[in-house]
Amino acid sequence: MNHRPASEELEKAQSIVEEGIMLAKEELPKEEDVRVGYGWTEDDFVKEQMNGSRGLGWNSGYFEAEFNADVEGWETALLGTSVHEFAHAYFSEQKGLDEHSEKPMWMYIIEEGLTQNITEKLVPEAPEPWRYEHSVDKISEYWEDVKEELDRQYSYPDPLFIDREGENYPNWLGYSLSYQIGQELMEQGHELQDFPELEKEDLVEAGDSLFEER
Repeated sequence: MNHRPASEELEKAQSIVEEGIMLAKEELPKEEDVRVGYGWTEDDFVKEQMNGSRGLGWNSGYFEAEFNADVEGWETALLGTSVHEFAHAYFSEQKGLDEHSEKPMWMYIIEEGLTQNITEKLVPEAPEPWRYEHSVDKISEYWEDVKEELDRQYSYPDPLFIDREGENYPNWLGYSLSYQIGQELMEQGHELQDFPELEKEDLVEAGDSLFEER
């Protein structure tokens, strides 16, 4: 019986994730060490749309990384995943959150603004297609609706971010929105490591500046 990942594939994945964590630590001064759980995925969506790598952050001290080493470019995708998920862990640590904490939507948008922009900064070659899926003009069509939801609790998978059928929002809209707001916050002078200190008012100001006059 063949088992995946094979030992050499797992060792390669571990080395890549460790590299990503070291890169991220240089930008985000996290105190607690992070443990990583590894897994193999045969999910068609991950293979075809996410370049063979997917992560899930649980709390400030643990995230999971799934990969498929048969997908071309999985190594680069996994490097980006490790930076992205480390940033989630950093945000949770700074906010004192765990996997049971309630999180309002405005906070999660800021968190995703951090994770996507730090990944782009440190691993620009890593494919994160959700980041660029929707233009500023497209996001602007939904901004007023999104503002009405900023105080509701985020839940995974949240339809603002993952809605493959497009019943509520276009799939990945929240990721593109978060990335663009993160860009705007940096333009306003906010450092990525300080994103956990930002409040709802900072998010709304950045969003209005980007989306309201289009």
